[in-house]
Amino acid sequence: MPRYGLFLLAALVSLSLVVTGCTAPAETPPAPESPAGRAEVPAPNLEQAPPVAPVAAPAAPQPGPGTDVGGGRLYFRLWGTTPDLMYLVPVTVEAPHPEDMPQQALELLLTWPDKSGATVSLWPAGTKADLRIQDGTATVDFTSLDTTKFGSTREAWALDGLTLTLTQFPLIKRVQIKVKGRVVETLAGHVETRRPLTPPPAVNRVAFSGTPAAGAGTMPVTLYFPGPQSLFLVPITRDVPKTPAVARTVVEELIRGPEKDSGLGRVIPEGTRLRGIKLQDGLLTVDFSRELRDKHWGGSAGERLTIQAIVHSLGALPGVEQVEILIEGQRGATIGGHVILDRPTAPGPLNVLGT
Repeated sequence: MPRYGLFLLAALVSLSLVVTGCTAPAETPPAPESPAGRAEVPAPNLEQAPPVAPVAAPAAPQPGPGTDVGGGRLYFRLWGTTPDLMYLVPVTVEAPHPEDMPQQALELLLTWPDKSGATVSLWPAGTKADLRIQDGTATVDFTSLDTTKFGSTREAWALDGLTLTLTQFPLIKRVQIKVKGRVVETLAGHVETRRPLTPPPAVNRVAFSGTPAAGAGTMPVTLYFPGPQSLFLVPITRDVPKTPAVARTVVEELIRGPEKDSGLGRVIPEGTRLRGIKLQDGLLTVDFSRELRDKHWGGSAGERLTIQAIVHSLGALPGVEQVEILIEGQRGATIGGHVILDRPTAPGPLNVLGT
């Protein structure tokens, strides 16, 4: 799936249109009975809302680097891959030293902090590099790199992951590659590296049966599905027919789920319907049918991934500051009994390690 030069097919995290729901393993176990005893408050009318218009979205999940999530802790993103090299995956880590986050991000990207096995580094073990930033260009000078470990996909994705990781910082717009102080034609013969690299236009672009190929009459949307081990959300770019009702379209695509044999799990139970959607004063309210609750596979981790997928997808839409999830028009419901949906939620760091 190469993108740079001729090879990369990676795909944008264009959060631009995601309206999602829950996360499930590839095989869905029997659904638990509906939680009872929750106080539910009638929701506002959702039928008067204007559609959310399509717009180009950033390539990386929100919020941006240096996000303070409480207690003075700052976070940034790193881009790795699933162990089978099928998908690029962002993870979020705490900045050990907030004064020099780009340098720390490069070091962690090359050594890779996730030890769960759900994600791995795109760079061979022992890779080392120096970093210099000037006039919007980050020069990454590799002092140790075993290029024999690269195939065409891994080389392209490694460069994509590097570029996505560094360009999240406002001072960096592009990345120049060097090896031992010299600009090189390519690292391993698959991707041209003479010119500075910029972030890929799309991340994990995956075709879906029955959807049109990318073209003038289509638009990309970013959907989130759990990866093979259901520990992290994976951004998937899917091309759909252009429409002014972007948010509604994204929800429908999430209900369709991932492509068969993709290795990804569902986020919304089959049979779930979108009852309404409304954007007003920065609050996007999404009303799902009871199947979101009644057919959900359960588990506290799965329920939280479901909520994160919805909030991160919708939180990147233009004008959206918070997301409210309703079930059958009611506030205060719960999907799996572990989280009460009684208040709007703003997107926070995605796939945080150590939580």
